[in-house]
Amino acid sequence: MLLPGSLLDTLLFLRPLGLLIAPPLLGVLLLVVLVLPLLLLGVLLLVVLVLPLLLLSVLLLIVLVLTLLLLGVLLLVVLVMALLLLSLLLLLRVLLLNLLLLLGVLLLIVLALTLLLLLLCVLLLRVLLVVLVLTLLLLRVLLLLPRGLL
Repeated sequence: MLLPGSLLDTLLFLRPLGLLIAPPLLGVLLLVVLVLPLLLLGVLLLVVLVLPLLLLSVLLLIVLVLTLLLLGVLLLVVLVMALLLLSLLLLLRVLLLNLLLLLGVLLLIVLALTLLLLLLCVLLLRVLLVVLVLTLLLLRVLLLLPRGLL
């Protein structure tokens, strides 16, 4: 098929001009073909390397925060349990002191009652002794009296 004249003239004019323009265009094209994949590989490498590191750092941060929160709660529980145990021991101490005080008072009461009972026994023995002495005196008086007076 034959080309129209103006198109043929344009192509013939552009051909020598194309020899001047083609090498730089080929250089730009070669630059785009070689550099663009390298740029894409660089971005991909950046995404492949940085994104896992970023995810790992976020995961590490979450793990550290959760660990610190858990340790804080655990420390709080341990401190509360220790305070409860100390208060229980203090309460037991107070109860034991009150119990010892009560036992001391009861011991004093028992000792006082024992002493009172001992005093009553001594008093009863004295009364019996007095009665015995009076009985002996009465017997003596009766034995010394003449038989006819009885």
